[in-house]
Amino acid sequence: MLSRILGVLFAAVLLLPVSGAGQAARAPGAPTRVPVTVVLVERLPVPGAPFVVQRRPGAAQQDVILLPASADAQLFSEAVQMLLVARQAGGDTPVTAATMRVRPQRGRNTPQRVLPWAQRVLNDLRRAEARPVEGIDSVQAVEIWLPRQFGRAPR
Repeated sequence: MLSRILGVLFAAVLLLPVSGAGQAARAPGAPTRVPVTVVLVERLPVPGAPFVVQRRPGAAQQDVILLPASADAQLFSEAVQMLLVARQAGGDTPVTAATMRVRPQRGRNTPQRVLPWAQRVLNDLRRAEARPVEGIDSVQAVEIWLPRQFGRAPR
């Protein structure tokens, strides 16, 4: 099941643009996937945000997507796409701490692409046992692995 999710994830993310300059920064033998922890929370730390993406250098879980319990596949897909863009710009692992959120857009008439595996991850997340996530609390959480974006070279 996990290999199927990762296979679909890899195929979906390959469609995202990747700069040629960033690809040159890839070191031979470097990991091809980078983890992100996805959590369900009762209340998001940023009022009014539909989701929150945290980049936390030095933390056990460096990238975390926080979703409300009511999240659907569309919302989760938007959060993943935001993290991938952040990784393209700032590197696959965070160097500086950042909290990202998107304001709900009124009148948006072009739906974002829903990742084909998003609902399966949400189902796994809702069935997950609560576990401690550094800086958040004990929450339902799963770890997924996204393909490297080859952003800024590590220092």
